[in-house]
Amino acid sequence: MEALLFRQIGDAQVTEVPDPEPGPGCVIVQVANTGVCHTDIDILHGRYMCAFPVIPGHEIAGTVVAVGEGVPGSLAGTRVAVDPLLPCGTCRACRAGRPSLCADLQGYGATRDGGFAPLMAVAAKNVHPIGDLPFHVAALAEPFACVMHGVDRAKVEPGMRALMFGAGPIGLMMMLGLQARGVTDVTMVDLEPTRLRQAEALGAAATADGASVQPAALGDGFDLVVDCTGVAEVCARMPAFARDGATILIFGVCPPAARAAFSPYEIFRRELTLIGSHSLCFNLPDALEVLQGLGSKAEALVSHRLPLAEIARQLAHPLKTGTMKVQYDAAA
Repeated sequence: MEALLFRQIGDAQVTEVPDPEPGPGCVIVQVANTGVCHTDIDILHGRYMCAFPVIPGHEIAGTVVAVGEGVPGSLAGTRVAVDPLLPCGTCRACRAGRPSLCADLQGYGATRDGGFAPLMAVAAKNVHPIGDLPFHVAALAEPFACVMHGVDRAKVEPGMRALMFGAGPIGLMMMLGLQARGVTDVTMVDLEPTRLRQAEALGAAATADGASVQPAALGDGFDLVVDCTGVAEVCARMPAFARDGATILIFGVCPPAARAAFSPYEIFRRELTLIGSHSLCFNLPDALEVLQGLGSKAEALVSHRLPLAEIARQLAHPLKTGTMKVQYDAAA
């Protein structure tokens, strides 16, 4: 089969690779859609855990077409989404139910072949039925699961007032995830007017221009302030927008060497809670349930569905203006 293969750092090619075989406890998924994530770019450039050569892609939906030893034959034909995490199950974090912090974390699309290919081998325990959800919507389940893990980490409650920095696809998913938990008063901040208009169309209570926004212009502060930009300078500004007793969630992925300056006294005196959220946490079924309830709002999160050759070009030269989620589509 033809697949997108990362041979080594900086080397991405569409090339012939052997068809995968279903080992014991595994299935073969015929891939329908796989989303492009910035993590794929980081893997290509050696900034994230990986094992070259590898087929990338970890936001996957498709159909089980073959099963290995020990897997019920009835699973064949099931439409599924894939949980890409492969935690060890024995380290301290795994025993505590925190797979994203596994000391020996592996994952499809990073250390195991992923979804930028027509077929992939997956542990049967990592596939989850999607019912009649369209494949391109079901391929949003992995990033939505990451979002819902962040929502759970923030211990959100209905009626909270939230501020979101970043109205790209992840920021919009975070807004929709908060809405699903009863947080409807969400203000979105971004530099790009088209993204702010899309946030409004998806139910943002208010929007603001990130180049000029000031705390005083947004009222008396927010119960939850979330970064979905991955920009350290943005993170440094977040306490100024928080009410006393608020939670600040670092969700965007800043470069490892980036630093943001906070006043420890302010965190202490105002009883601010500063938290992070990494990846997903066995909650892909929860994400699918949220997606089932979104209807056309989920459709709006996918802007491009491309063949493999175009995905290779997208990873080398990412589309920017007017882009939401970009996906490999086997039918494209």
